[in-house]
Amino acid sequence: MAEQASSQVTDNARSHSTLTIGAYALGSLGVGVFSTVPTVLLLYYCTETLLIPAALAGALVFLPKTWAIVWDPLVGAWSDRARSPWGRRIPFLFVGAIGVAAGFVMLFSAPAWGTAAIVWWVGLAYFFLATIFSIYAVPYIALPAEMAHADSERSSLVSWRMVMAMAGVFIGAAAAPSLVSAFGGGRNGYAGMALVVGAACFLAMLAPLFVAPRRNAQPERAAKAPPLWRATRNALGTPGFAALAGSYLLQITAVGVLTASMPYLVSKVLMRPESDIGVALAALIGGSVATPPLWSWLGNRFGEKASLFAAIAFFAVSAAATAAAIMAQLPWTALLCVFATAGVAFAGLSVLPFSMLAHLAHRERAHTGAALEATFTGLWTASEKLGLALGPALVASALALGGDAAIGPLVAVGPASLLTLAAVFLARS
Repeated sequence: MAEQASSQVTDNARSHSTLTIGAYALGSLGVGVFSTVPTVLLLYYCTETLLIPAALAGALVFLPKTWAIVWDPLVGAWSDRARSPWGRRIPFLFVGAIGVAAGFVMLFSAPAWGTAAIVWWVGLAYFFLATIFSIYAVPYIALPAEMAHADSERSSLVSWRMVMAMAGVFIGAAAAPSLVSAFGGGRNGYAGMALVVGAACFLAMLAPLFVAPRRNAQPERAAKAPPLWRATRNALGTPGFAALAGSYLLQITAVGVLTASMPYLVSKVLMRPESDIGVALAALIGGSVATPPLWSWLGNRFGEKASLFAAIAFFAVSAAATAAAIMAQLPWTALLCVFATAGVAFAGLSVLPFSMLAHLAHRERAHTGAALEATFTGLWTASEKLGLALGPALVASALALGGDAAIGPLVAVGPASLLTLAAVFLARS
């Protein structure tokens, strides 16, 4: 008992450490990049550089992500039950960091083969990337629930993690297209971008290994871990979890529609050079980089659920305003300002649901005694990845059915419709 109490005191002290928070949060730089670049650029890369038909490209972007529906909960349960000399999370983080960097480079370095061979290359590479990404992301996102014992401490970890995640999203959405142009565009441009971004993010993803708890679940708690099917059923039956996860899926789908549409809106509707895609995405994401602490403060001040309702409404209005501004051909500077407002709302959609998830997982652990943080996270990230796949898939469907002209109307009504449903789910959580 004394050893257990000492361990808890040590964990509380670590949760207050600036170094601990910073090292943990730095991992999200890589997570943000590797989850964003495929959402923003993969469809465009497939249709415009690899010349894959839009319908087939949409399937390539969508199908590997659906594997996460099954795989992520498996990884979560696997990580919860794992035992090693380094603790139950660190081996996953180490293997995942290596594999994700390699898979990312492979995905954007397609050889100059025929269409059929390239389709196989992209499909297999993206399937591998999606699979290995879960090995890292699921245990990583579960860490706040076991690193901190107070709601405010977990909120702080999540808030600063999301600051770095938004920086990763910024790099993925803005710097990555700029790097493609800097390396000459085309296949070589994407391959060069992948090498630079992959190496930098690999180093960032190693940082959490130094602060993750180096212990396994206590034997009595590990013994309480039910089989996967029962753990999944229990998690889905936890009050509020299924509705919150469903709301988050719809929120991320709405974000995916907007971000995957931006390359087409800039280059095809506005007829601007491809280098401006990065500028537009920088404006869109820029507003989200510095605002996670603001949304965390709003959640603590007014309640996370109420603040999330506000963020949902804000993003719906911002997305519709983006489409209207583009179709009205407003001056470029004015358009960038409109894009930035959506980024501020995006930060709220990122911070608040994850804080609510961490609190829910911690309370369930305290209530049942079972250390199942990653099981909750596995189900959560499965819904997130499905949303990240559905957004580009909707854009690909619009392209296949109506061409470039269909993108503007999709952005005008799609995100708002999805977010209305998200608010309904949230109200039930």
